[in-house]
Amino acid sequence: MVVVSRQVHIKAPVPRVFALIADPLARARLNPEVSPIDVRVEGDGPMAVGSRIHFQLKSGDRMMDYRAEVREFVPERRIVTVAQTKIPFEVRLETSAENGGTRLTQTESFEPSEDMLQAELTPVSRLAWLRYALALFGGDPLEQQRAEQEQLLAKRLGKKLESWLAAIKRELERGDNTNPRDV
Repeated sequence: MVVVSRQVHIKAPVPRVFALIADPLARARLNPEVSPIDVRVEGDGPMAVGSRIHFQLKSGDRMMDYRAEVREFVPERRIVTVAQTKIPFEVRLETSAENGGTRLTQTESFEPSEDMLQAELTPVSRLAWLRYALALFGGDPLEQQRAEQEQLLAKRLGKKLESWLAAIKRELERGDNTNPRDV
């Protein structure tokens, strides 16, 4: 299981931060890794437990089209979604008041595919793991290799998440009173 969690302090009140994260399109527009094509809560009404969110995003030359179901929705506190994809992933967004502003925490968790893990190993590191496995007669070198791959994947994804949270912070700290839904 890969779990990536990052947090940021934002000099904006909790209701304003929560309004932005509860708007999937506004939040997606701030992600430097993707270009949103169609992002919306399906059906009528605002986001709530049981809502389905449709995501159609472009990342480089790759198109992503999936839905996520809202599993938890606690106004001004927490949103938890589970993406309905080949590799399901959970996204947990949490806000709390902190030092006159808001602490925003985003945690993503999923069980990576073997292809995702193999992409984290360069040919040199694969050879190093083979040497390590041959030299080590105790323990399970394949299990240790998987743990290392998961750590590398989490580190790479963590950097992307940090960039996204930094963009959210910049947007909310701009100092104007723009409604985040107009972003």
